[in-house]
Amino acid sequence: MNDYLTAHAAWEQAGNWITKDTVIDCETPFIKEMLSSVACNQTKDTYLKRITFRYGATSAVRAIIRERLHCEYAEVEEGYVIHIAADEITVYAEQQRGLMYGAVTLSKYADRSHGYVNEGIVYNVPACPVRGLKVYLPTEDGIAYFKTFVDMLVHFKYNTIVIEVGGAMEYKKHPEINEGWVRYCEEMYEYSGKTIVIQEKTFSWYKNSIHAENGGGRFLSQKQVRELVDYCKERNLAVIPEVPCLSHCDYLLINHPEIRERHHDPYPDTYCPSDERSYELLFDVLDEVLDVFEPRTVHIGHDELYSIGLCDKCKTKPAEQLYADDIKRIYNYLQERGAQTMIWSEKLLNAVTAEGKTYGGSERRMVDYETGVYMGETIPATYKAIDLVPRDIIMMHWYWGIERHFDQPFIERGMPVVFGNFDGPSFADWSTRLSDGPLGGIISNWSALKEENLQRNGVLFSMAYAAYMFWSDTYDDMQHEETASLAFDALYRYRYREALREAGTSAGTSYVEVLHTTDHLREYHQFIDGIYLDNKEFRIGEYVLEYEDGARVGVPITYGFNISNKDRFWDRKLTKGSVHTAAQYDVDPILYEAAFTSLPVQIGQETFYKWLITNPYPDKTITAVRLTVDNPVSGNIWVRAITHVPDRSDAMKAEIPEPIRILGEANLASN
Repeated sequence: MNDYLTAHAAWEQAGNWITKDTVIDCETPFIKEMLSSVACNQTKDTYLKRITFRYGATSAVRAIIRERLHCEYAEVEEGYVIHIAADEITVYAEQQRGLMYGAVTLSKYADRSHGYVNEGIVYNVPACPVRGLKVYLPTEDGIAYFKTFVDMLVHFKYNTIVIEVGGAMEYKKHPEINEGWVRYCEEMYEYSGKTIVIQEKTFSWYKNSIHAENGGGRFLSQKQVRELVDYCKERNLAVIPEVPCLSHCDYLLINHPEIRERHHDPYPDTYCPSDERSYELLFDVLDEVLDVFEPRTVHIGHDELYSIGLCDKCKTKPAEQLYADDIKRIYNYLQERGAQTMIWSEKLLNAVTAEGKTYGGSERRMVDYETGVYMGETIPATYKAIDLVPRDIIMMHWYWGIERHFDQPFIERGMPVVFGNFDGPSFADWSTRLSDGPLGGIISNWSALKEENLQRNGVLFSMAYAAYMFWSDTYDDMQHEETASLAFDALYRYRYREALREAGTSAGTSYVEVLHTTDHLREYHQFIDGIYLDNKEFRIGEYVLEYEDGARVGVPITYGFNISNKDRFWDRKLTKGSVHTAAQYDVDPILYEAAFTSLPVQIGQETFYKWLITNPYPDKTITAVRLTVDNPVSGNIWVRAITHVPDRSDAMKAEIPEPIRILGEANLASN
């Protein structure tokens, strides 16, 4: 019995059952629901009588931790202890968050063994205080999934969610913002990739990326957003609204072009920081966001600033002064209202690589993205603003993967740092860099808040992988393959937790588990910034479930979703030099995008993908499964095993000892 997020545990041979008769002594409803869902449904002669949640660990429990786990109990907010005795479990923590994480860990143990847990003790504290995800607001139809996703964050012990607001929330004082946002997004939704054309191929200057997926190009009412915020806070998530300021302000400017910095831009994205009207509008927006979110921290954007010092009011002022003054003015406004400030921080870096490439706040020549030809305009340097802004602003440092030394300007100045756009699988030398003082990491999904987008963009895998880094005090770069396997397994178990719990409760076939792979190969790309996902375009075949009564049901096989290419690499390599100089690793995103819906498994030199097909008619028995490959010319499908499961305890397993090549239709009956 092992939870890959738990660093310290000691188990006994004896154990007992959590059943429906176990009393859960906790005042938090969702904790009670979580533990009730993993209780054994069967009556047991012996069972755990009570699960109790207590603030503060007793001296006796501290002594057990010292003797059995060889470490000292620390009174930290998010740490927890689970003490499992013969007939009682006690979860100890200093604060509510720790109690919740103890309940999460206990539920995982119980879920793996259908309610049975061994006696013993578990103790854990996180390796870093900030562990988060950055997302867009959902559509109105996506509110239910937003809550589902928040519960998944809790399952992996995350404590922060950054929600980009932009034009996707109702503004009562300025309804014209929402009207302009909807009209703007409707134009951007004309076809997949139009946003890239507008951003990179239409104008002779750089433009901000376009976030039309935020809110699905629509907007939620303040009441709806407040409901989402409350849901997060009830689960002990810190909720940070992101209100893009200065740059990425297309949502403000579509109907307020009078304050744009670049006057001839038909899609303005940057306001003029020398125009008082910019702040009159912005502060009205901030007031409504503060009222709805009641946040401790507000993210004010400020990334990808390309249009600065251009208009008559700005062109005589140093770019770093314009940038710093804008930040300070917003910072002071938020501080007066009790909120801390967070920014995307790359414009404060003189980001010049060893090869002489310029990024971030260094002076940059605008060149054509495809040809590299100079387009006639230079972005002035802003990096000197790092010494002009308050040092308690939280730096969302997303240049960690370009050069290692880009961490240092913030660290040396004592500025709080969170690694933004975090990606655990590619992050190099986590333990050493974390010891320099950064607060943690926040992963980003620059796409619609939909499960299939989060999976295909690798966000779910990164989330499961990084959870181990965030909660382990022993993680190092040599553990990558082990951590990846653990993350794959954790995602698969989470995805199919309900099906696995319910297997064997019907008279027919609960589900069919397939282990398959393909030599079909598509170049990987993410579905972000206006590249829209349609999984139907990735169909490569179909399984047809056949029943005793002659009925048939087709289930599509979708590349990148429930199957992927067989020739994948599980290891990783540094982008350059050694672990002490390289900023990140090269990884195989094609391997990761199928994680969650499927479980990647190494067999010899090939990768297979386990996929669980839930029977839409569980009271019927499946007699055969047939496979159809849509186009054998573009790729074949190999099936290694099919498990036909009426009951998990007595599974009828059809093993195909060697991989078989299937061209066209084949009978794969599992009887």
